[in-house]
Amino acid sequence: MQTERGVPNILASGFAGASLLTLVVGAAGLVGVYDAPFPFAIYVIVALVGLSLAWTLWRLT
Repeated sequence: MQTERGVPNILASGFAGASLLTLVVGAAGLVGVYDAPFPFAIYVIVALVGLSLAWTLWRLT
């Protein structure tokens, strides 16, 4: 089954956006603007996993 070229790019953009949002929430918790339930390192790990998945999807096209 072949997919359209745009599908991996759309998914990659979604993962990249979610990863950046995760980093923003973690940074807001680190600075004290937001009472984040997890340490900043957890947000960085989740963001790195999301960005690596986004990079892999971008490389598919």
